Parts: sequence; structure tokens; C-alpha cells
Amino acid sequence: MKALANMDRIQISNEVMLLLLSLYESKGKSYYYDDLFSRDAHAFEKNTMESNLIALARYLDLKMTDARIKLFAKKPMSPRTKDEHLLFNLKTALYQLHKSPESFELLVNEVGNLIKLLSKNTDPIQFNTYEIKEEGMLRLKKHSKKEDLEQLMHLFERNVKTKKYELTQLITNFYVDFLNLDIVSKHNDLVALIMLYSLLAKYFNVFKYVSFFKHFLVDKDGWQSGIVTANYYWSSGFAQTEMLSRMLLNLLLKSYEEVDDMAHEYRFEKDLNKSDNIENTVMKLEEIFAKEDIRKKHPNVSDATIDRTLKRLKDEDKIRPLGKGRSSKWQRIVTGNKKYGMEQLSLFGD
Repeated sequence: MKALANMDRIQISNEVMLLLLSLYESKGKSYYYDDLFSRDAHAFEKNTMESNLIALARYLDLKMTDARIKLFAKKPMSPRTKDEHLLFNLKTALYQLHKSPESFELLVNEVGNLIKLLSKNTDPIQFNTYEIKEEGMLRLKKHSKKEDLEQLMHLFERNVKTKKYELTQLITNFYVDFLNLDIVSKHNDLVALIMLYSLLAKYFNVFKYVSFFKHFLVDKDGWQSGIVTANYYWSSGFAQTEMLSRMLLNLLLKSYEEVDDMAHEYRFEKDLNKSDNIENTVMKLEEIFAKEDIRKKHPNVSDATIDRTLKRLKDEDKIRPLGKGRSSKWQRIVTGNKKYGMEQLSLFGD
């Protein structure tokens, strides 16, 4: 609790203050995003979950092929190896969190349930213990890190209630303390990261629509450098958490920028017939294309809508299937034709 117990040491620079002003201005649009995306909220959450799991698998360097990772992210799969079981357990944990992130509470039991879930069919994870000599006692007594965690959580909640410290600073310092206290016997860094994400998801609902772990993975090495810097003077109560705090702020701002771009595109698509919009995309793709090419252009449109559109275009003899199954492709039969409004206009031709 060296970092969280010494929040008064932190001095917020002008640069960080400007980042915070931008962040809370973006956070103020949360109700607008919820209202705008409400019709397709499930599709957004599904895409976010898939991106989170793919990024987590790569962060953990799991021994799984990219194709296998994507299948686990997109579909119900039966795990075969320890790494696959770990990813399956992470998927379950994130699904439970995403049901109601605003209801998440910092409780020791939540961490206990999390490590129990992550341990399922993989290596066991337990709360670490250490021995202390109590005053007047000749023998050493075992002390559980569970008690240290409870104190850390109480301190975080107390600091939040005082409203004396900025929220992202508190979350960053809680995360640094969790790492340094070495709370659990295995995957301590992963459990700390999930707790960090749970707190961010509780207070910043941008992560309903944007993948936190996707952005986190982009600067994985920088984040590790920030942890090393924060740990320098942690034991003396002067953890240097500014670098991590700034990186977290930049990650949040990039996430809000992404959801803002999504909102602009979504507003435009909302006024169009989705099927017509997909058809327009098909006519602009390469002559041979896959369903995945359409999904990349329309990430928030359901698979059912894409399938219906492809069937309609096939019935209208505009496209034809090449092969069967998940890896099948399609061929556009006609393009650049006046009938489809695709003819190139020439200003200077004969």
C-alpha cells in the first residue's frame, strides 16, 4: 500500500492536467454514446469481447495459432490444452464483468472468485502467505496476503470517497500496489491487469464499445517500462507512477477518439438501409472477396444481416459462391455497369 497510502506526494503537471480535461470532456458524452448505439449494443459488445480476447492471448503469448485464438474469441469452443483452458476461463471472466461493469465492487471475494475461475483446469492459483513474528510470540505466524489486499481495497474506496484525488491516479496507484504486494501465487500480473480493467470498465463506459486490451497491447513494452519506473522507490513510499498514469490517460483518450469515430460512421449508416449499404461495399471490393472483408467494413452489423444480403445478391445474380464452409469466398459477377450505378464518368473522353 506504499503508493496508494502516499497520494499526497503526487504533483500533477500542466501536461497531465490538459490530458485530464480532455478525458473528462469525452467522458461526458457517455450517455450520448449509450443512446446512439442502443439499437446495436449487443453487436458492439460482441466485437469488443472478441478484440479483448485476441489481444489478451497475444499479450500472454499463449501457445495457440492465430486461427485457433480467433475461433475461441468468436465461438463456443472446447479447450484442449492448459493455454486454451486459460483463454476459455478469461473469456468467462470478461463475459461476467461485461454483464454489469458499473456494479463491480472491490472485494476480496471477487479476487478469490477470479483466481478460482482462472485456475479451472489449469495450474492452481492461491493467495500468497508469509510469516511474521508477533509481539510476545516465540513462533512465527502465517499471514495471508488476502488481509493485505483487504486493507488495500479499503484504502482505495476511502480515497475515492474523499474526492481529494483524481480517479485515474487512484486506479494507477492501486494497480502498482497490487503488483508489488505479490498477492497471488501465479499470474499476479494478469490478475492485477484484470482488476485494473474492471475498475476502468466501472468508471469509463467507453470500454463497452472499444477494446481496452487492444490498445494496451499496442504499447505493451512501454507499459512494462512504466511499471519498472513505478517500482523504483515503491518500498520507501515514493513510487514514481507518473509515467504509468500518463500512459493510462493516453490509452483512455485514444479509446474515446475511436468511439467518437465510430459514432460519426454509425450516424451515417443509421440513415441508410443496412443491406443496401453492404451491397454498395460488395461492389467496391475486389472481384473475389470473403465475408470477413465485409465484416471489416461493417463491424457493427450482425452476421445475419450480412448473410441475408449475400443471399439476396446471389439470387439477383450479382455474386456467386466459390466453395463452401467458413473459408468460402464469393465472386462478384458484374461490376462497373450502368445498371449498378458504378460506371466511371469521363470528363475528357470521346
